[in-house]
This record gives sequence, C-alpha cells and structure tokens, in this order.
Amino acid sequence: MKKGELKKQEILRTAEARFCRDGYEKTSIQDILDDLHTSKGSFYHHFVSKEALLEEICRNRAAEYSEQVFQRITEDLNPSERLNLLIDGMIPFNGEKISFLLMLIPVFSGPEGIMIRNCYANELERLYGGKIADTLQKGTEESVYACSDPEFSAKMLSMLVNRFWLEICDQVLENEALGRNTDAGDLMSLTDNYRRVMERLISAPYGSLDLISLPEVQALTEQIHLHWKK
Repeated sequence: MKKGELKKQEILRTAEARFCRDGYEKTSIQDILDDLHTSKGSFYHHFVSKEALLEEICRNRAAEYSEQVFQRITEDLNPSERLNLLIDGMIPFNGEKISFLLMLIPVFSGPEGIMIRNCYANELERLYGGKIADTLQKGTEESVYACSDPEFSAKMLSMLVNRFWLEICDQVLENEALGRNTDAGDLMSLTDNYRRVMERLISAPYGSLDLISLPEVQALTEQIHLHWKK
C-alpha cells in the first residue's frame, strides 16, 4: 500500500474512533488532526470535508460487513436461507454493526443526515443487489419464489430493506426527541407490514422472510435510548 493510501486509512481509523467516542457533531476536523499529529493540508489532500470523511467511513464499513456475510454463503444453503442471510446482513441491528449504527444515528437527525443516510443505504444496495438477484433467480428456478425479472425485484427488495431499518430508526429517534418510550409492539407491527410487502414482491411463502424479532427490537430500542442519553 502506498504512503498516501496508508495516511488516508490512518485518518479514517482515527476519525471513526473519535466519532464513536465523542460523537460526529462534537468532533471537529481539528480534533482529528490533533489525534493524528498532522496538518490540515494532509487531511484536505484526502477529504474535502468532515462529511466526505464520514461518507467514506460508511462505504468502508458497508464493504467490510458485506464481505463477512458473503463468506458465509455456501452451496448447501437453500434460496430461503441465503436470502435471509443477505437481508440480515443489510440490516444493521446486530453484532458489531449496531455499534456503527449507534454512531450514525445522531447524525441522521443533523444537517448532514440525508446525505449520510443515502450514502450508506446506496452502498448497501450496490453491494448486495447482485447477490440478492442471483438468489431470486435460483429461487425462481426452484419454485421457491416467482420473479419474472430477478434483477428488478432485487433492486426493489433492497430498497425496501433499507427503508425498513431506516424507518425503525426514525420512529425510535422521534420518540427519544419527544421524551417518550418506544412501544416494541408498534415496531413489530411495522416489521410485519414490511415483511408482507417483501414476500408479495417476490411471491415468497408467508412468514419465510426474517427481519427482526421482538427480543432484537427490545434490545435495539434500549441501546439507542442509552446512547441518546449520553
């Protein structure tokens, strides 16, 4: 790896650690420079802004997490198991993905929120789209699904998965901002609505898609609540 690329990766690692510890809004470019003991020129050689830096972190994280999921896809998985694995990989509600999401969530309500949300969601769609299309094609051939155009169905399904987890986040954030608790039952009703739409889109058997369970919803809302109060 060239010296310039090494420096870029060092900036990314340092910035992400600082964002996770102190929050994106509370961290300035100067804070990152102080941690790195480097100059503004070095930073701006690689990134035009703090927002561009966070966008690059989002792309890197999406790639890292997706690669972990892809390594778990084996030939012995049936189409339903494979599709659920891919969907679970896109939804950042478990494992180390939740730590990254907790860092991003306060940003979603800030000035850069729309750009950052779109950056992360678009990268997920780009990374997972082909794998989902292949899975839908195989599932259609085996009469598990019924997709006349697997690539188009994969695009729509990916968009719905992103819309689902973002709407879950939005509801929890809205409740936190209003100082009220989030009803896990409401989130499960929302989950069921999305599940039914997704299953109809690909003509999947009822209840065959896994999105998020009640214990996972309860754990998620508690983690967001604790993080929000910091």
